[in-house]
Order: sequence, then structure tokens, then C-alpha cells
Amino acid sequence: MSSLWADTDPETEAEMLRLLRSASVARRFALADALTNSVVTLSRRALAECRPGQSEREIQLEWVGLHYGRELEQELRDFLSRSNAG
Repeated sequence: MSSLWADTDPETEAEMLRLLRSASVARRFALADALTNSVVTLSRRALAECRPGQSEREIQLEWVGLHYGRELEQELRDFLSRSNAG
């Protein structure tokens, strides 16, 4: 078997894969969900560090633009400004 992780001992990697494969679907989903949340949080934090002084809302909107496209970002901005106007 070829190694998936260059920085992990092959025996440790094999054990990690065994544990993952033996986990229930619910457990695997929970792990994937936690990893996704961590990656989103870290990417937003990195964006905020590159944009000191921007509000949390601006950071979140820019994050949407970077990951889902500027068109969706603009639609979200328009929606939010209509929601706040009423």
C-alpha cells in the first residue's frame, strides 16, 4: 500500500485507516463535518488577517465571493441590504 500522508509513520497510517473504515457512517460524517468547519474557520481567519480593519460581515461576504463566486457575493450583499432597509 502506498502512503497517503508523507509525514505519518506507515504503521500509524494503517491504524488510522483501519479505525476510519470501522467507524459508523454517523461517526465518519461527524469527522467530515468537524474537518469542514475547521477548514472554513481557518480560511476565514486567514482572510481576516489579510484584511485588518474589515468587519466580520465584510470578511464573510468576501469569503463567499472567493469560494462561491463574485456573482453570488453580490446577490448576497443586495439581499442583505434589502433586508436591513425594511
